[in-house]
Amino acid sequence: MAIQFISEDESPSGFSGWRVTATLRGKHYRKDFSLRPPGKDIPEVLWHRYQKTRAEYYDARWAMRAAAIGYLDFIRTEHPNTQPFWGVGFQGLTLGIGPLTKGGNDECYMEVAAPGKPLRVVVSQEQPLSKAWERAVNLWGEVFGIRAKDVEHKRRNPPQPEQFKRLRTHLNEHEKAGIPVSVLHHVFAEQRAEIERQKSRRKLKERVIEQDELLDVHARLEREISEFMEKSGARA
Repeated sequence: MAIQFISEDESPSGFSGWRVTATLRGKHYRKDFSLRPPGKDIPEVLWHRYQKTRAEYYDARWAMRAAAIGYLDFIRTEHPNTQPFWGVGFQGLTLGIGPLTKGGNDECYMEVAAPGKPLRVVVSQEQPLSKAWERAVNLWGEVFGIRAKDVEHKRRNPPQPEQFKRLRTHLNEHEKAGIPVSVLHHVFAEQRAEIERQKSRRKLKERVIEQDELLDVHARLEREISEFMEKSGARA
């Protein structure tokens, strides 16, 4: 966005006034505001002030639109420089695998691209994937001034453990990182726990069905014994 004053000497067409230009999503916009009043009854000073105000209005309007577009792109698209499997669908937050300290063990983490010093949130036994994601997204929102409703939307959509698995494969195959499979242990912890819960629920359901069947058999036996006793008593 820019406001430029153009004199008659600078314009081949003899235009004199303010020119406002902007580029939004690759499309160019331009508005010209001439100093020449539309009629002789309009004072030049008043017209000049009016045209300058209009130019400033359009400049501010396009600046606001550019800011809105930039914000939406930030929360909806990955940065063009984001490497494969690192991105999470928006900018300012990525996944990572590697040592967090010199000589340390490889770990899975999320990285918030805070200006000056990135903030890393590790996936661990004490902080499983869902909790680490929630913390990372909260930090992301604070660092970049993201609206609360947009932060909440991101919190509800964590990355799947398989993305860390694909990232490890990519790093090992293309960057010869040599990351062991054990680095994924904590990332898959919640998924393993959910699988175990589902198995337990299935086993419990099967036991309930078996118990119901036994009760049904028991009830039928009681009825048959009762009918047999009644018939035996009648014959006696």
